[in-house]
Amino acid sequence: MQTPPALYPVALPRTAGLAIASLVLGILSITCFSILAGIPALILGAIAIKRIGRSAGTLGGKGQALAGLIMGGVSFALLPFTLAFAAGLFLPAFVNARAKAHEAQCLNNVRQCTLACEQYAHEHNTAMPNSWDDVKKYMSANTDSPDFLHCQEVPDTSISYEITIPGKRLGEFGRPEEIIIVREIKAPHRGKRAVGFADGHVEMRAGE
Repeated sequence: MQTPPALYPVALPRTAGLAIASLVLGILSITCFSILAGIPALILGAIAIKRIGRSAGTLGGKGQALAGLIMGGVSFALLPFTLAFAAGLFLPAFVNARAKAHEAQCLNNVRQCTLACEQYAHEHNTAMPNSWDDVKKYMSANTDSPDFLHCQEVPDTSISYEITIPGKRLGEFGRPEEIIIVREIKAPHRGKRAVGFADGHVEMRAGE
């Protein structure tokens, strides 16, 4: 009886690590990281295919590398949609944050105007000033700028605030916490305007 030939185990090609890395990055590029993962997916995929071709069958994973290349390329095609999605997601938050910052700055401007009017009234028998020129000397040093009387939400450069009772005596009115002495001329803060009261406090109120 003839002895059957000995069987030797056949070595299977080892999957190239770069091919796996390209595949993973390719998946990430079309799911969440766009070209940040797409670029390395393309580079690693190309290198992996080149090495696999030169390995004389000892390296495998050409399919994974090719898939990584394709998905990395697709991430570039999807880039405009990704940017549009990101803009739609983050732009409203940015606009809201900027509006909040402008509101805070505007309230601070009105607070300084209100304090200046109160100081003027204190030295003029409770009479309010007739114009902003009357209270220039009462403005604090940090408000000495051409933009102090201007709200950043208003596109032009005109004066944004007004004295509501110019020349009037505070004693003619009711309680100080109810008397508005300074306010924005317009209501640019989503329908609200900054107002300052005779007791020194300021707040945002719906435009009238």
